[in-house]
Formats: sequence, C-alpha cells, structure tokens
Amino acid sequence: MINDPHKEEISARIVELATEEVKLIINGHRATQGDFFQPKREELKLLRCLLFGYQSEFCKLKKGASRTP
Repeated sequence: MINDPHKEEISARIVELATEEVKLIINGHRATQGDFFQPKREELKLLRCLLFGYQSEFCKLKKGASRTP
C-alpha cells in the first residue's frame, strides 16, 4: 500500500482515468486488447494495485495471464 502523501495524487489519477473510460463506453467504445485505451487501462490497474496493496484484487492475475509482457 502506498504512503499517505501520494494517496490523493494517485486517487485523483484513478478517478480521471476511470471517468475517461466510462465516457468512452457510454459513447459506444468496446474495449479490446491492444486498442488505443489499452495503455491507460494498464495504468489504471497499476495505480489501483499501488493504492490498495499487492494483496488486493486489483493485483491478482487473471487465469492464463502472465506478469511479463
């Protein structure tokens, strides 16, 4: 879990990215692997993992996924 001085900054970025993602979905975007929003989805997942801790659901791998690109 991240220390307090950075929590607000990380939380604000999470809200920014999540809001952008929701707006895209409302406007008809369908998320696919490798689309233009993929890097931001990965950033969002990483920030959530940092904020909520390594043991949180945000850091768990999906079945069949790998941590190395």
